[in-house]
Amino acid sequence: MGVITLQNCFKTDKMYPSLLEMEKPFNGFESNGHHNSNSRLALTWKDLSVWGSKKRNFWGTSKERMHILKNVSGIAQGGRLIAIMGASGAGKTTLLATISQRIKGESTGEIRMNGKVVDRDFMRQISGFVPQQDLAIEALTVREHMAFMSNLKVAKGMRHNERARWVKSLLSELNLLKCEHTRLSALSGGERKRLSLAVQLLTDPPILFCDEPTTGLDSYSAAVVVEKLRHLSERGMAIVCTIHQPASGIFDLFHELILLASGRVAYQGEVAAANQYFSSKGLRCPATYSAAEFYVTQLAIRPGKEAKCINQVSWLCDEFASSPEGFALQQAIDEGEDGPCTVQWKHQLGDYINSKALSTPSRSTQLYWIMWRSMVAARRNKAEIIIRMVFFMFVGLVISVPFIGTEKDQRGIQNIQGLFYLIVVETIFTFAYSVFNTFPQEIPVLLREISDNLYLPGPYYVSKMVLLIPRCIIGPFFYVMLIFCVVGLNGGVLGFLALCIPVMMCAASASAYGCMMSALFESVSTASLLSVPIDLVTIAFSGLFLRLSSLPAYLSWLKYLSQFYFSNEAVSILQWQQVSGIECWDDIPGAPCMHNGDEVLQNYGFDPANLPLDLLGLSSIYCITHLIGFLSILIRSKAQAIY
Repeated sequence: MGVITLQNCFKTDKMYPSLLEMEKPFNGFESNGHHNSNSRLALTWKDLSVWGSKKRNFWGTSKERMHILKNVSGIAQGGRLIAIMGASGAGKTTLLATISQRIKGESTGEIRMNGKVVDRDFMRQISGFVPQQDLAIEALTVREHMAFMSNLKVAKGMRHNERARWVKSLLSELNLLKCEHTRLSALSGGERKRLSLAVQLLTDPPILFCDEPTTGLDSYSAAVVVEKLRHLSERGMAIVCTIHQPASGIFDLFHELILLASGRVAYQGEVAAANQYFSSKGLRCPATYSAAEFYVTQLAIRPGKEAKCINQVSWLCDEFASSPEGFALQQAIDEGEDGPCTVQWKHQLGDYINSKALSTPSRSTQLYWIMWRSMVAARRNKAEIIIRMVFFMFVGLVISVPFIGTEKDQRGIQNIQGLFYLIVVETIFTFAYSVFNTFPQEIPVLLREISDNLYLPGPYYVSKMVLLIPRCIIGPFFYVMLIFCVVGLNGGVLGFLALCIPVMMCAASASAYGCMMSALFESVSTASLLSVPIDLVTIAFSGLFLRLSSLPAYLSWLKYLSQFYFSNEAVSILQWQQVSGIECWDDIPGAPCMHNGDEVLQNYGFDPANLPLDLLGLSSIYCITHLIGFLSILIRSKAQAIY
């Protein structure tokens, strides 16, 4: 089958010029006679130093500062597939994340694109990043995942059929058409890697970064992935990969090699020339030994031989800096910074960015597609939704059966009020705790996608709010209907509909509270642990255990923090106001006697005039807790994404 060029998919519609179609007269640096004359793109980095910190105690008050990269310089040109290798802790991933502008932390040095200093936003506009660990919503199929990504990454002006054709061409190019209707959770390791690559190729970027693209794959799948990367580089794309001990056949597919040791460059040049270079230093690779493994071994710090290994690594890095290969690299970096930054190149690069519309899409577009993805995932998880609904109905049946036939007399007042309390408490607990896992489960995906400028935290959080609303309406409706019919509460149809309102609002405020706790803490267990004392305090002021009218002023205000209080009072008002007469106990002298529903409300410290205040209180809790939840997500979204 013929190889499909990615830019041709755009050329077909004559709308989207590809940077890969540009003339590339820039002369890249030469090494051992190899000359890359077709490359115009030059990404250079000079004197990069990166520091990291490590917390030394639980509170993080003391930090250990680590120097990860030490004055690292290099170049990546269009048409070249580059491997970054080194022993564990050499700084491979840090270098990749730094030159791709996807690292947050303390760093110095310059990163330039054809002589122009590039910032984080610019680099993310013109590059793709294939992470080592793929994070996605597992319930989606390959086609659905690509549809979601394409609508948030690719140009807004592209018509639906053009977008679909572009996605199909990518899936075909990467041999993914056969599994386009397969869920992500069922994909093999190789298929997931190729899907991650397809997502990054949606914008046809001139630069592609890959973090350990072969990790976790068998030799065949690894070879397929690297061969695809080689084909892409041959079309003009600059591809930089970190890679861990590739097989010989895979290693030979790379054009260039960057060897790191203890945060310094020990070699950068042609893969074919590496053996000769190391031999010139007295380090000859045995004929039966893997070259890639040999190079990494020479740069590793082996246990028991730390001093000797450190000396050898330092010597090799110093030798490269003063070698002809090191001078050729420095010359290539200088040429890349000074030579090819022409007006034509800048114009073509601007056309590329404009044609791909790589800025973040509108908030309404973000909201629509985030909700679309969530609804598709929810539809695939019908069993959980049905089980949750059945369980909620079962709870309603359990709490209502003991109250069947309860009379509205002096003996039944406490029983009926207990029923109202149980209706509220079970609703709050069910809806609050059911969303505790929402954000801890999705935070890694959220950080990755926000970091890639797919969407903003606002539309993401609003989508969660909107998708919870139907559940807060449908569930309480049938829950109240069941209890209303089984127990025989007051008011008929209108009384039932009126009772639904505070219970639905109670469910909504509980969901908002659950979202807040979920957003504030990284784990469900921590959120659950803190919610216990909060629930105990707010339940105590619900009006069942304390006579609220008798509370001192310094405590009475606490009831206004309790959604249990607002909900319990609202439900009680709607039911007891319809009770005009209650029989007293004539046969029990001195027994309390409440003649009507208003006296019952007064006994529990409730006021019928407070019904609007109760609904306003639930609305306020809903808004305030959601606001806190959103601010928490906004703050957490600024954290370093997992790459």
